[in-house]
Amino acid sequence: MTITTAIILGLIIAFIIIYITLNPQVLKPKKRSEHQDLIDSIHARIAKANAGSGEQFSLENQSKANKDFYKNAEFVNKHCTNLDDFIINDQINAFDLRKLADLNGIQLQIREGWYPMAIDLIKELYENGWDKRVSCIKEKYASLRFYTDHSYGDTIYTIIEHYEQKSEYVCETCGEKGEIRHQSSWDYVACRKHYLEDLGTVKAEANGFWHNENFYEWSDVKDAYFEDLDYYKKYKFLKLEFKKANIEHRGWVDNKLFITKHTIGFGAFLNRLPRTFQRLDLDYLEHFENPEYCEICGYQAVYFGTCECCEKDTWESHAQKWSSPRADDEKESYLKHHQIFWAEDEGELYEFHQKNYNKNPDFKVLYTEQEKEAYLKGEDEDKT
Repeated sequence: MTITTAIILGLIIAFIIIYITLNPQVLKPKKRSEHQDLIDSIHARIAKANAGSGEQFSLENQSKANKDFYKNAEFVNKHCTNLDDFIINDQINAFDLRKLADLNGIQLQIREGWYPMAIDLIKELYENGWDKRVSCIKEKYASLRFYTDHSYGDTIYTIIEHYEQKSEYVCETCGEKGEIRHQSSWDYVACRKHYLEDLGTVKAEANGFWHNENFYEWSDVKDAYFEDLDYYKKYKFLKLEFKKANIEHRGWVDNKLFITKHTIGFGAFLNRLPRTFQRLDLDYLEHFENPEYCEICGYQAVYFGTCECCEKDTWESHAQKWSSPRADDEKESYLKHHQIFWAEDEGELYEFHQKNYNKNPDFKVLYTEQEKEAYLKGEDEDKT
């Protein structure tokens, strides 16, 4: 190393030391943005539905978790220590599925609702010459992913693809009929029951409000204000800051609570929100004072052209968004389609019992039973 090079290197090192001394914050973790806090608070509930906790899939905890998992279990491959000796027959169960993953040196990254389907998959693969090697079993983009050696279009590929498509209609939590649900850029499969549980609820009262199972008094709310949530800036999320209450988020605790349009009762809650907070946008709150009745589900929950209850656009909003013709027959077809889906997804059943919204006494069901049967038959054919 020449003297010149050594001098230059020394100056660079000295500059770095001086810069860090004058700016110690560069070595500290960056503060999370408030918007990211919101997203994580939403994803925390969704992650529960997707078994997305770090502890479950931590490699550090894998060995101990395996011992505890298998300790009192009875299953075909309990004492199997070699993948070549792993037995696949009609008696295998969820423990065997987990053992298969262990023997392949991977983690089983799917929820219990998909276990029976995954077991059927490995049985069918084995019957068609599969060597029991698999590099990944997980959920991705709301479908089952099973990675093993195969060629595009061969039998193994076709079987895996079939189960991947099938998984999009199976609730990841309970295994019952489900649909792909969308929340905050996160897709997952859930039945109506578990989807509603994931959404959570909010309801205002005279002296406070309920958020899921927790009650907060208005007197403890230090501040309340809105921040933009979506690209079109129609919907905003409400940020509440408390004087004393501590809110548990995913991995940290603070005095902030975030409530979004995805929460059941969001619009009615905003309508009853006290107008005394200085930073509150009163003009924005006017949008929630007189909700319209939805022509699809019949409930009084339409804000910004979208129903909070059934989560569908009104015909007018849909036509404007997609530049669709506004003919009466097009509108009727649109409403019929979504009315049938609402009923088939058990939306009416759950809302009838939960009574989150007021029902239009003049609501009309537009489809006939014959039309419903024809629609569902077509849906079933698409799924198979």
